[in-house]
This record gives sequence, structure tokens and C-alpha cells, in this order.
Amino acid sequence: MQCKYRVILSIDGGGIKGLVPLRILSFLQQEIHRMDEQVRLAELIDVFSGSSTGSIIGGALMIRDEKGNVKFSPSDMLELYLRRGKQIFSKNVGVDPSNSVYPLSFVLDHFFGDITVEKIHKRFLFVSYDMKSDSTYLFTDTADRFRDLPLSKMMIACSAYPGIFPPLELGNLLLADGMVAAKNPTELAYNYAKMFYPDDPIIVLSLGTGKCADGRMDVIDSEMELVHEKMEALRHEDKSLIYFRMQPTLSKYVSQNADVTDINIHELIEDTDKYLDSQRAELRRLLSLIKIKVEQIA
Repeated sequence: MQCKYRVILSIDGGGIKGLVPLRILSFLQQEIHRMDEQVRLAELIDVFSGSSTGSIIGGALMIRDEKGNVKFSPSDMLELYLRRGKQIFSKNVGVDPSNSVYPLSFVLDHFFGDITVEKIHKRFLFVSYDMKSDSTYLFTDTADRFRDLPLSKMMIACSAYPGIFPPLELGNLLLADGMVAAKNPTELAYNYAKMFYPDDPIIVLSLGTGKCADGRMDVIDSEMELVHEKMEALRHEDKSLIYFRMQPTLSKYVSQNADVTDINIHELIEDTDKYLDSQRAELRRLLSLIKIKVEQIA
């Protein structure tokens, strides 16, 4: 069977709450291994997209080693977040002005500073925010600017949350966390993918970083939810679009930077596992589509 559909992976922003999509992606990778141990999830993705922590995750999953194999799996990134999350995302770490190296920059440069954007051979769209022009800035695979930029710097430009981490100055730009512009980049990613695959069926896998059980939302969360509603409406209009939105409910409110504790990290994982257990039917539907691509690659 010829597999013609395209797959978009879109990951929301949310700092340490990136544990949520990473847990979901790790589960999907385990299921893919049941189909074929040689196939990696990243091989099945045609367009990667992310905002804030989603840019870090998506950027890492795109990387290939010198042999052309996927270098970082979802479980590798999950382990990184579990081991270094408190260091990377804590509000009270690295705010001393005399300390010019922030943990976010140090860790990302250590793991992802040796590869430049031009060496990524995947379609991608990652969201940043230019503080000088008060506008969205998009890193994409087709942009000529910053092709020689280390991938770690792109990640920092998309995840440096104002007031917590200093923005990254690139040329005439002052770039900060993409959540300010778009916490949920799914619509941006879909429109970008349609430029290259206008006639192909598209599967969109949109992963959130959790929502509050009490329904609490700020302006950024409200805009995130609005994007989801737009995609739901589009799904009914466009029969070539298959849209999955996975957004676990969190047992308590966790901010992206201020609440990085062992207890909250454990509860984020636990809440995501409960969500996965409750979504068996939807996951079976998604995995049945993934299987077609796996068989095509194998």
C-alpha cells in the first residue's frame, strides 16, 4: 500500500511541562517498536513544529548522527528533562546578573551546540518572539537567514521566557520565548505544511503540555485553546485533514518555570499516564495510521 499522507508533529510551549508531550511521544515510540524495532518515531514525521519547550523537543528529535540515524529518542529527551529539568527551568536558578551563563543556555549548548540549522534535513517551523518589533518570528527550514546558527541558539531563542531568562540577540532581533506569540503552533504548522503538500492528506498530531482541572486559563492559554477550536472546525471542513489533539488534564496548577519540584514533576508524569490510559480508543486510531507508515518504511 502506497503511503501518501503527511504527518505534522506540533508541540505546545510550557517549560518543565514539556514532560507531558515527552511522555506521550515515549509511549508512541514503544508502540512503534512493537511494530518494527528498527523504526524511530522521528522518521515518520514530515514537519516538526514547536513553541518554547516544544521547540527544544522538536529540534532534538530532528537530529541525525553521523550515520544518518535518529540521535535522540523521546525517551532520551524525557530522561534529560527528568535529570536536568529543575536546573534548566527553575525560576530561581541563574538569575544572578554576575552569572553570565544560564542553565538553559549551558545545557542546550552542551547537547545541541555542535550542529547547525543548515544540517537539519527536515521540514520545520519553530516559534519565537521578537521583543524589538513586538511580533512573531518563525524559524523554518526554508529561511536563508541564520542557516549557520547552532541549533542550541535557535532553541534558546524560542524558549527564553521574559523575566526568567535573558532574550537572545541575533542581528537586529531580540528573541524570546515563542509562547508570547503562540503557545500552540499547530495552525501555523498546518498552513506551512500545506505550502509543500497541498494535495496530500495530512495527519496533525498536536501535543499540549496539560490544562488545569479547574479550568484556569490566562490570555496565552485562551489563545492556545482558540487554535485548537480552529483546527477542530477545519477538520470538519477539510476531509484530507486528520487531527489529533492530546491535552491531559493536570491534577493541580503547575507554572512552566516557578513550580519545578520533584513532587510536581512526578505528578506531571502520573497525570499523563492516566490520560494515556483514558485515551485507548483514540490512541488505537492514531497507531493504526502510524502502522501504515511504519510498514512503508520497513
